[in-house]
Amino acid sequence: MKAPGLRPLALLAALLCTSGLAGAFGQVPPAERNTRHALVIGIGEYSDPEIPRLKGAVHDVASARRMAAAMAIAPANITVLRDHEATADRIRAEITALNGRVRDGDRVFVYYSGHGTRWYDQSVKLDGCTEGLMASDGRVLSSVELGQRLAPLAQRADKMLVFYDACFSGGVAGAPFRTRGFSLQGEQITPKFTRAGAPEMCAQPSNFRTRSLALVMQQAQAVPQNVVHIAASRPDEVSFDSSTVGGFATAAWRDCLLGQAQDLDGSGAITADEVTRCAQAEVDRALAGQPGILGQQMTVAGNAGFVPAWMGADFTRPAAPVVTASPAAAGPAAAMPPAVAAAVAALTPPGVAVQVPAPAAPLRRATSSEILGEVHGQRDGTRRIVATVRQPVMKIGRDSLDIDVTPQRDGYLYVAMAGSDGRSLVLLYPNTLAPDNRVRAGQRVSLPGAAGWEIVAAGPPGPETLLVMVTDAPRDLGSLVQERSGPFTKTLLDASGRARLQEVLGNGTPAAGCGQPGAAPCSDAFGAALLRVQTVR
Repeated sequence: MKAPGLRPLALLAALLCTSGLAGAFGQVPPAERNTRHALVIGIGEYSDPEIPRLKGAVHDVASARRMAAAMAIAPANITVLRDHEATADRIRAEITALNGRVRDGDRVFVYYSGHGTRWYDQSVKLDGCTEGLMASDGRVLSSVELGQRLAPLAQRADKMLVFYDACFSGGVAGAPFRTRGFSLQGEQITPKFTRAGAPEMCAQPSNFRTRSLALVMQQAQAVPQNVVHIAASRPDEVSFDSSTVGGFATAAWRDCLLGQAQDLDGSGAITADEVTRCAQAEVDRALAGQPGILGQQMTVAGNAGFVPAWMGADFTRPAAPVVTASPAAAGPAAAMPPAVAAAVAALTPPGVAVQVPAPAAPLRRATSSEILGEVHGQRDGTRRIVATVRQPVMKIGRDSLDIDVTPQRDGYLYVAMAGSDGRSLVLLYPNTLAPDNRVRAGQRVSLPGAAGWEIVAAGPPGPETLLVMVTDAPRDLGSLVQERSGPFTKTLLDASGRARLQEVLGNGTPAAGCGQPGAAPCSDAFGAALLRVQTVR
């Protein structure tokens, strides 16, 4: 019996999801991890009637929840403050509470949607303007205060991603504010800024053509390796709220994180920068053609190479759909498993075409060395290791590779090598002759030592890259796409192999009871070093 209201095409979609084919066409939900946490703040209603309402904030909260789920954050670890709940004191209290929950090596996601503001402060150098986020009770949390409150989290977290969909520009509040909103296909579009006493010198955006470029952008400051900031707009721009979908930047970043972003370099993972590039294109399309508006430019600060979520097998945006209504038709549908192809034929009504997206190829294929470089970019900057090669120039067929590693912490040692051919990638350690890769803080490990294995330079001539990792928790090497090469594991670098390598090395595989006394930690954190070796004839 067919379920009421479930049409044949819906049945087909369900079958595609349960058959495993969905991995080729969309995101596979990640397993939740108790080592990841989120604080989501969405304010559309303010106690001060002079502060404009943001009707899209409710959608932003829902979007932020979906982002958190994509980052493998369990619902129990997501704290949400909506409207009247998000007073200045409550926001401060929840940051303090989050600081108490987060352990060394955890990951943190902080999201804010609401009004930003900027006001005059004589203690601030240059133009004397200070930026802040507006709480629902009309009080302001300055960027300085927020930075001080979040700093302890950043010092302990493996990675902290902060996303704020607000703006610190202005010239659009009070009476002029209402004239600056506009309608877009039935949506009310509202700039996410309130003046809150800001003088004209602190409230001049650059993306309204009628305003002057008077505000000087603040000098960017260094951000630790472990922190990523995503801002909906530049410091002197307006960001926009849609009454039907929420913040333009939030909706676009959400969709790109959930599968629309492309792996631009073919490395096998999608970075925060690649997600933001995808989102920027969506924002540009949404605002295109609006009179007098020059756009809204999203910004990334800190570790733009951070990979925030696991997004499936190939990380590529689907190409133009291939239309088919028969399992015998040409194109990607013909490559479906027989059961799915039969379902396509059986469930497709006469005269109705089924659109099956074909994954597009990345713009380029990263070399094996570039892949290791991207994994290295996921390291925890507080976990330091000392790693050296005894002979940085090796003669082909004669010299052997020797590595010395001294970790700062207890953990698990992994060594991967990208060959000088630019295509091969071999996991050197652990291996079948040396399977126990546990290491102790401060104790030097020499490889290969007396384990009975060695790596002799084989060529071709050129640079070889070594990634040395010491992880808190072990990695599940058995899930790599691989083949054996003597005692070593050779990773296959097709689309699936690259993606699996990034996922396995970048994320721990915590066992049951992890985090308990005597057991491995649950965290994904690792320290890493990149080494170079030159092979010559």
